[in-house]
Amino acid sequence: MSTLEQSRADFEQIVVRWAEALAAGAKTGSDRDRDSAILRFELAYEVTWKLLQRMARQQGLEAAGPRDAFAQAFKLGWIEDETAWFDIITARNLAVHVYREASATALAAELPRHLATFQRLLAKLPAP
Repeated sequence: MSTLEQSRADFEQIVVRWAEALAAGAKTGSDRDRDSAILRFELAYEVTWKLLQRMARQQGLEAAGPRDAFAQAFKLGWIEDETAWFDIITARNLAVHVYREASATALAAELPRHLATFQRLLAKLPAP
């Protein structure tokens, strides 16, 4: 399996596990399940931008960091809603403050919307 194929498989698995964590949190309402969903969001973010960076390079484009990777994916038509991804970047940057209960609660409330955005990207990405 190539690095690109492995990155794609990692992305798919993380999105599935994130959805499971969100479902568990919705059922139990526990802080542990909420925190698990937040962690899965952070993992999805990291794996996604790195996958997009590799895929952009395959298309002859450069992406030095997350913002560039998402911008290139938008140019390539893999991302349709640039605003949703800007919100995701902002949420990821705020995720480092989840030690504050209010921040964790606010971020958790946005996770279902962000998950749907990641799922749309997953469906839209071409096969490696």
